[in-house]
Amino acid sequence: MHKRILVVGMVLAVILLTVGSPGWAAPQFQARSVITSPTDGMIVSGVVNVMGIATHPNMRFYQLRYAAGPQPTGETQWVDFAIVEGVQVENDVLATWDTTIIPDGQYTLALAVWGMDDAASPYVFFVTHLTVNNAQPVETPTPEPPTPEPMPTAVVGPTATPVTVEQPPTPTSPPSPTPEEGEVEEMTTSSAEEEGGFKLPIDFAELRAAFLSGGKLTLLLFLLWALYMFVKALVRWLLRQRTRGPWK
Repeated sequence: MHKRILVVGMVLAVILLTVGSPGWAAPQFQARSVITSPTDGMIVSGVVNVMGIATHPNMRFYQLRYAAGPQPTGETQWVDFAIVEGVQVENDVLATWDTTIIPDGQYTLALAVWGMDDAASPYVFFVTHLTVNNAQPVETPTPEPPTPEPMPTAVVGPTATPVTVEQPPTPTSPPSPTPEEGEVEEMTTSSAEEEGGFKLPIDFAELRAAFLSGGKLTLLLFLLWALYMFVKALVRWLLRQRTRGPWK
């Protein structure tokens, strides 16, 4: 009895090891052919990394090729630039395409995935309207500088009320008392005299002539006064002589 159980267990173990557990089975690839970069209508230059997916449950090889023209036609002449055998690619670099060895213009890119059991019908993917431009490479746009944010408004107190700073009013002189009419005339006259005294130019020649004229007049008056005194003294002397005459 125990021997039968042991034999049955050994048979089951062999079957499990031969068939394998469902969780241990390797993932089965699906047949996919996709180019994710470059995409339709792109402008390329230099050496281009062709990105994509090339998988097949029974992979034989995949190939990349290009042709002149915006899209494939019956007369399209293809040029292979990569053939990779037995490699599965999931969202990675499939190959590099050197566009510097071909003229500028429009091209079509193609990816074909071949399996062991479908050699006559590969899985094909096209990228159309590609523009090769090596004469004037596409420039990377320069990012614009960020717009500076406005400064926050100063706030005071917990209510965060904006504080408005006001300039102090310009000081004005108090109004002068209104003078009477007589004072106005006197002030006007005084001002005119002061202005005349300060602003009128002094003529030294006229001042000198006036000084000489005054000196002459003073000297003449002094001579007249001396002559008067002399005549007065002479008259007194004659009168005295006459008065003394009989008593000599």
